[in-house]
Amino acid sequence: MRSGLPAGLIALLGLCLALFGFLAFSRAPFNDGDTSWHLAAGALILDSGAVPQADPFSFTFAGAPWTAHEWLAEVLMAGALSLGGWAGLALLNAAAVIALFLIVGLELRRRLAMPQMVAALILLFIVLTPSILARPHVLAWPLLAGWLVVLLRARDAGRAPGLAAALIMLVWANLHGSFVFGLVLLAWFGLEALVRTADRRRALIGWALFASASLLAAIATPHGLEGLLFPIQVSGMESLPLIREWRPVSFSEDLLFLAVLAGTLLVLVVRRVRVRPLRLVLLLLLVWLALQHVRHQSVLAIVAVLVLAEPFARSGEGEEGEGRRPRPAPPWLLVLFAAGLAAIAAGRLAAPLERASSASNPLEAIAAVPAELRRRPVLNSYGFGGPLILAGIRPYIDGRADMYGDAFLVEHQAIVNGDLAAFRRAVARWDIGWTMLEPGAPLVVRLDGERGWRRIHADPWAVIHVRGAVAAE
Repeated sequence: MRSGLPAGLIALLGLCLALFGFLAFSRAPFNDGDTSWHLAAGALILDSGAVPQADPFSFTFAGAPWTAHEWLAEVLMAGALSLGGWAGLALLNAAAVIALFLIVGLELRRRLAMPQMVAALILLFIVLTPSILARPHVLAWPLLAGWLVVLLRARDAGRAPGLAAALIMLVWANLHGSFVFGLVLLAWFGLEALVRTADRRRALIGWALFASASLLAAIATPHGLEGLLFPIQVSGMESLPLIREWRPVSFSEDLLFLAVLAGTLLVLVVRRVRVRPLRLVLLLLLVWLALQHVRHQSVLAIVAVLVLAEPFARSGEGEEGEGRRPRPAPPWLLVLFAAGLAAIAAGRLAAPLERASSASNPLEAIAAVPAELRRRPVLNSYGFGGPLILAGIRPYIDGRADMYGDAFLVEHQAIVNGDLAAFRRAVARWDIGWTMLEPGAPLVVRLDGERGWRRIHADPWAVIHVRGAVAAE
């Protein structure tokens, strides 16, 4: 019988408090232009009481069909901004990350010794850090972890998950498109149950019932069956490599991820960790996806740390966690943890957070646009679309690549890369009156020498050119 304080739990809660404090006061989660259009969408839903089915923001695709598949996350984000300003949004984002770490940490605590658990969580944070942005995918992370824990525990117990767990899928499907991967995990572990369970009839019935309930939950969205197919259709877009988060891994930009990946593989080999065949195939597929698209690094990290905990623990000699039924936390510890969270939240709300201009949010450039010019069509860099929408300016393009489609994205990229013929066609078609581009865009240099265009603003983040006369501010 163990005695003393639960060291693993104390370490976990202390780590979560530290992370919550760090993330609550960090500006890094706002370094993404897509945050802005998500907030605008959430505010529109709250104001209208309906999920939009057509584009309400751009002038190029105004009224075109648009699948607002992340509507619930956008409502939560807009609500947090409305209640607590940018500090409120920072707290929502930090809370989602801490929920993820609590779910993962509590599961690891059952398997691993305290130092191993802490090391695993630190490595998880290192991989996740570049993706910790104020966007819907972060709000979906705790659901991915919770869903996988449900599946793993069901397999440990030799049974199918309880039907009530399908409610996770109901929330997830309305929050973020990664819910489709949750269905893949369900099918994967259901197959493992059929392969490894003696009573296959019982396994088939149990997992089929849970899969049916989960599938019904997945289509219980404003978009129905179309919403189920939507993430798959987006993943098949040919222009995805043009978008930064869909780029392949590179040594110059992803060295930490590659170091963690290589170090993890080395440890697994040295300790002779034996992973069940189907789970090993799953992890190898996720490694391949993470190397193909950086946005999948976070999924790999969350899944790998949970799936590898049990075989890693089995490979150790004399090492063990706190058991499948860890001692309950002393009430005073939970009160202290809650008080710490409350103190950090109060401190964050007491110090209003104001965004600064950055490569993702050219706030100074937007503020410099004359009132009359704001009503004229603009050609903008892809990442500037969200900030323009939040400022009440209709963009040429924004982060909703799925709506714009391959042809439009490829043509826009050619224009920004300096294709003057394509640029002139766009000006003639849309009556473009001004441009807002990243300083490094080749089109900026071309416009400096283009007849009828002149530069009216430049800062480290954005350059504005106008066509013809500009009204005084």
